[in-house]
Amino acid sequence: MQSPAYPPQSNRRPPWMRWLIRLLAGVLLVVAAFFVGPRNHFGPDEAAPRAPVPTDIRELDAWLAAQEAQVPGIKPGNAKGIVWAAAPGERTTWSVVYLHGFSASRLETAPLTEQVARALGANVYYSRLTGHGLPGEAMGQATVQDWLADAQEAIAVGRQLGDKVLVISCSTGATLATWLGTHGLDTGVAGHVFISPNFGPKDPRADWINGPWGHRIAYTILGEERQWTPASPAEANAWSTHYPTRSLFPMMALVRGVRESPLERFTAPVLMLYSPADQTVEPERTKEAIARFSSTQKDMVTVDYSDAQGQHVLAGDIKAPKATLRMANTIINWAQALAKPAPSATKG
Repeated sequence: MQSPAYPPQSNRRPPWMRWLIRLLAGVLLVVAAFFVGPRNHFGPDEAAPRAPVPTDIRELDAWLAAQEAQVPGIKPGNAKGIVWAAAPGERTTWSVVYLHGFSASRLETAPLTEQVARALGANVYYSRLTGHGLPGEAMGQATVQDWLADAQEAIAVGRQLGDKVLVISCSTGATLATWLGTHGLDTGVAGHVFISPNFGPKDPRADWINGPWGHRIAYTILGEERQWTPASPAEANAWSTHYPTRSLFPMMALVRGVRESPLERFTAPVLMLYSPADQTVEPERTKEAIARFSSTQKDMVTVDYSDAQGQHVLAGDIKAPKATLRMANTIINWAQALAKPAPSATKG
């Protein structure tokens, strides 16, 4: 018996299936191209090269003035500098170093730091982060490594000024202070005070900058420049209220790089002053980061007495004058109670 004859089968797919396969392949290519797109980079995990800090304390004023003279256009009161407790060139038991936040200056919480320093009988060093305290365009030229160098320099100056260093840092200044601590570069620091530390902005979209095509996404959403209206001439002088969007890129690279680093290496005592209502940074990320520190003394204090708009810069004559003295007293009492200050630095 002969087998029944069947019509030959066609290997050709229906047209609709061929189009679907092509569409899916195209979608996969687009998705792959997106995720392999350029990303925001931290760069080398080290500070930019800098001239060493003078070992003679009497040379510091002139050295800092010469540095700042090379940077034209620094706004009044924004420059790096030392406030001596007594005679210039005289070392004190304590010194206080201030690291300001992104787009801000040493004026952001003033006179908080000097109130603390007077109570401790301490010399003060005010840093100025690269690109800050200048016309806003300058901020677009700074790198993460520049800011790491600024922070490292600040600690070196602080060690020259006093035997025990207290570092007060605000917002992104605290991010830099954390980097110092996790890299063993805060030798001589008896304690850190963080005011509204930046371990992640309040707006979750800011993290898009660190993702694929993050720069292009930022330009699309924000445009080429960021600008906001200051509430007073004093605020306009203390902050950069107009700067290129690209200035955000090193800040976000720093925040993510520090947040994802081995925070367990941070061992110095730390006092964190924060508001749960902070509209600039996310307090929950801050608490998560501090919880990972290996410090034997970690104190988190909720600031519920500041009337600062946005609850970020919580003290200072510009933003929250009524809160300044109370915050200063909290810091003074905490510093004076530190049981085991860091060893004295070698005197210059």
